[in-house]
Amino acid sequence: MGHAPRLQMRPLRVAIGADHGGFALKATLIPVLSALGCEVADLGTHSPEPCDYPAIGFKVAQAVAGGRFDRGVLLCKSGIGIAMVANKVPGIRAGACQTVFDAQRSRAHNDANVLVLGAERLPLAHAKRIVRAWFATPFEAGGRHERRVKQLAAIERRLKRHETGDRRRQ
Repeated sequence: MGHAPRLQMRPLRVAIGADHGGFALKATLIPVLSALGCEVADLGTHSPEPCDYPAIGFKVAQAVAGGRFDRGVLLCKSGIGIAMVANKVPGIRAGACQTVFDAQRSRAHNDANVLVLGAERLPLAHAKRIVRAWFATPFEAGGRHERRVKQLAAIERRLKRHETGDRRRQ
């Protein structure tokens, strides 16, 4: 009696980026992501020299929103500025997480597709726990959480129509 063929699951593709404030933490998290079975692409910065977080945040968010990557990880000193940038990109749900609880909730309830960490505030071991929890937590599809994520997408569509002057469906 034959067995059904196994579906081959491809590795999760993850884009990671950081400004100079998250540069060192990024270097330590890439092996953690690889150990989780992720294909990781480092989108910058590639040096500890000062750089502007909007450029890095936008690059990673665009790559995730455009479908080149399944998820993203962004780092800056506080996590706040780079999260703001990422959330400007339609289709991105970036959550700045300081605890394992934040990481689990951002995935389970909000279907976050970009994890944001503040490198200055997180001890390395804690940052690794947050990353592992975030990548291990599935979205609780269906019910109120899915309804709310769909509402976020509807708001983005409404804003895009407004920006382009298409008011027929508002």
